[in-house]
This record gives sequence, C-alpha cells and structure tokens, in this order.
Amino acid sequence: MLYIPDFAYENHFVYKIKEGDTLKKVAEQLEVDSYSLRSYHNMRCPLDDLIEADFKPHLKFLIIESEESKIARETHRENVHFANNFKLPFTPQGLNTNYLAMYTMENGEEQHTVKEEINVKFINKDKNDFSLIEINRISQVYIDGKEADTMADELAEKTAKVFYPLQVVIDPKGELVSIYNYEDIRNRWQKVKRKVLKDFQGEVLHEALLKFEDRLQNDEIIFDSLSKDWFLKVFFNSLNIEYTQNLTIQQVIEFPISQKTGNVSFTAEQTILPTLDAYNLINITQTGILSDLRSKNDFENNLLFPEDDSEDNNAEKAEGSYTAYYFLDPNTNVLESVYLECEIKLDIPQKLTVVISNIEENAKLNLSSNFSFLDEEITEKKSSIFKLFLEVITGR
Repeated sequence: MLYIPDFAYENHFVYKIKEGDTLKKVAEQLEVDSYSLRSYHNMRCPLDDLIEADFKPHLKFLIIESEESKIARETHRENVHFANNFKLPFTPQGLNTNYLAMYTMENGEEQHTVKEEINVKFINKDKNDFSLIEINRISQVYIDGKEADTMADELAEKTAKVFYPLQVVIDPKGELVSIYNYEDIRNRWQKVKRKVLKDFQGEVLHEALLKFEDRLQNDEIIFDSLSKDWFLKVFFNSLNIEYTQNLTIQQVIEFPISQKTGNVSFTAEQTILPTLDAYNLINITQTGILSDLRSKNDFENNLLFPEDDSEDNNAEKAEGSYTAYYFLDPNTNVLESVYLECEIKLDIPQKLTVVISNIEENAKLNLSSNFSFLDEEITEKKSSIFKLFLEVITGR
C-alpha cells in the first residue's frame, strides 16, 4: 500500500506570519512578486490554507522558496517554445486537472466570495485543430465559506447541475467558440427538474422553471450565457495567439464584472515572457484600462449599452482597470493558475477578483482524430446559466 505522509510545514522552507503582515508587505520585504509568492504557497499548502486576496486569519506560515532552490532554478531557465511567428500553440492533449476557483465580488463595502472545484479534461482534437474539452463541477458551491443557505442560491445551484458535464469546443487560440453537448443538457433537464420540484414548491417556482426550460431550447441563449461564466471566460481567454517579435500585443478584452454590467470592454496590453519563470511556468500578463462606450452614469444605472453613443456626448467617462497574471503549464500551454482583477470606479465601486489554481494532478489521456467538432456555418461568438437562473428566481 502506498503511504502518503501527513502534511507538515516543518518539511518546507517557511516564513512565519506576524501580526499586521499582508501578502503585499511580505512580498515587498522578501523582494518577491506577490503573485508568484501566492502561487508558490498555494501549490504546496493544504486546501484550507490557500491564499486568496490575502492571508487567512488562521494562517501561521507562508511556504516560500529557499535561496538555494531559487538560484538553481534561475540558472536553468528554459525558453518558451513557440510555433512559427511567435505563436503559442494550444496543446491540451492529456489535460485532466482539478482546479479551485474563487470569485470575490465587491460592491462598495459589500463583499462576497464564491468557491467551487472544477475538473477540466481533454477529450479530443479534430482535423482543424479545434479541441473538445469537458468541464465538470466536482464540488458544492460555497458562498462566503458556507454551502448555499438561501432558497434562491440553493435552487440555482441544484438547477445548474443540468449543464455538467459540459463539453465545449475551443479554437486554436484557446478561446471558447461553441457548446458541443446541447442535447445532453436538454436530456438531463427532466431528471433535474423532478429533483428540484421534489425539494421546492410554489407557483412562482413553477413559472420560473417553465421559463428556464423554454430558454434551454435555444442554443444561442445557452451559449451566450455560458460564455459569460467567470471560470470559462478566464480559463479560455485567447492566450494561445501569435505574438509580435517583442512578445507583446494590444487587444480589447471583454469581461463580465457582474450581471448588471454585462461584458465590459478594456483595452489591454498582453505580454508573454520569453523564458519560463522560477517555477518552470509560462508567464503571461494582461494589463488594461476601461475603454467601454458607456458613461459613468450608464454604469451607475446598470445600462448594458450606452444611453448616448454620439460623438458629441459630454457625459462623464467611467474609469476602470483590468489586470491578469497567468501561469501556464509549458507542456500543454494550458492554465496552471491565474490571478485576475478588474474594477469600475463608480460612486459605489464595482470590483471582481478571480483566483484559479491547479489543486491536483490526475491521470492523463491522449487521443486524436481527424473529424470536425464544428458545423461549417458556426462562427465565433462572444457570457452563466447559473447566474441567469438566479436572476429569474430572485428578480435581480
């Protein structure tokens, strides 16, 4: 029988956290990038000790890299392997990984955190280099550290199970372009619906379920909603593209900060480092500023489109920022971990922080094929049914 010893901080090189310490302060003190510091600790610590926005109150030790290890890594850094013309290929064959995803939503002083565990598995690749990837939720959804404890949240979670496992088609740039198993989703609905009706009652619920069921019949509604899901949006974020010779490009990134804002446009600079970092990972950074056509007043009034998009519009422009630090596995060029933060500076500021980390290494599978996942007429589309159904139930 294989024996796996219990985790102990004594077996690691650690920093003892003192009263008043923050991740940023310790990073400055140790002269290490805070995102790398977080990533190094999170890949080695127990699940309860994962660092999110900052240290947890109970955390006593921070796992850090020793100087000897750092020097050894620095002297043996490998180059990132590009295809022709500095293209970072998307090669997910063998991917079968569990991730912990944490979303922290801030609306002024109000703050909520949602956590879930997701498995991402490679299924196949077709003749056009499109990949079929399966997404499966493997845990309960935790809201502020607890399982769903309101009827709306519990109902939304139970209903969202209809979408998993979800199979998505990813293009060679690493971007979501289609849902593959629409019929599987619709076929699962009757079973999920019976379960929901058994656990919940009420005329309002019945009407909401009918509305939800009607939306499930429309592929476009399902795709539009799922393509705004935070996990899918962050994981498949067009990282596997052709970079310029200086390894930097500029592009517009659309990101759904909240249901009320919908997709928000940021003009961002995306940069990839030419060598692997000290932890043998590919580093990609996205930094940008708000470039949405909506004014500050439009955002304050939760408008999805600008009220006045004429050239002589004198409305006050909204300000905001977008930052993402991606760490990719150099063998697959697929996400290992990411820290993403975007905000809009309103009278009541809106901010979203997303942290996704690899939490387990699973058995790997390698399949290939020469058929196509996409009909010829399917084109790329640019938002979660989970959130959509929650909106239907609560009226938010």
